[in-house]
Amino acid sequence: MTTFTRNFLAGCAFVVAFVSTTAIAAPITDVKEYSNNAVGEYFVKDDASKTNLPYYRRQNDDWEWQHTAIGGTFSSILLDISAFDVDFESLIAGEVDYIYVFTGTNWFNLGNLAGANDVWAFSSFDLSGFSWANDQVNAGLKVRMDIDVLTEGWAVTLGKSTLSLDGGNQTCVPTPGVPCNPTVSEPMTLGLFGLALFGLSLRRKKAKNV
Repeated sequence: MTTFTRNFLAGCAFVVAFVSTTAIAAPITDVKEYSNNAVGEYFVKDDASKTNLPYYRRQNDDWEWQHTAIGGTFSSILLDISAFDVDFESLIAGEVDYIYVFTGTNWFNLGNLAGANDVWAFSSFDLSGFSWANDQVNAGLKVRMDIDVLTEGWAVTLGKSTLSLDGGNQTCVPTPGVPCNPTVSEPMTLGLFGLALFGLSLRRKKAKNV
């Protein structure tokens, strides 16, 4: 085995070790949607079904769901909820649908869904600053929706709920039935870039020694 080959293999081993180590804290996106509905969960199958029962729900049709339990310590925790036909105008007029999460002891109001008439849109909630958030992600974050709290006759359908940790590893659109796309995590990107640079430098050294 040549010196070049030995050095190159050593470099590969270093990069693999680097990527493997950093992968422990790699970004994660947990997606709740129709394909993994549990009993009592009503994420809709596709856009064509958005106004069908039991997905298009009104006051007194409130429901909740639970994300997968994910171990680890996360600095960024973002919850994005895709909803159809949220006619939100203000907290005193129009459609108001509140979103709650379980803190371990009680239900905490994150705020209301945002959106517009007859469109799909994500409403984003940042849980990063709450002391209880990481523990609840580890336990499986529970989310609840209170529909039409002003009792004005509104209805809403949910397409998906995405829990993105440390940036997430998937990119999603609000429309149901459209798969999320995987994204390359930063540690993996840096590792591959470093490996390429390492190989290039060895080739240059070998060329100089010839």
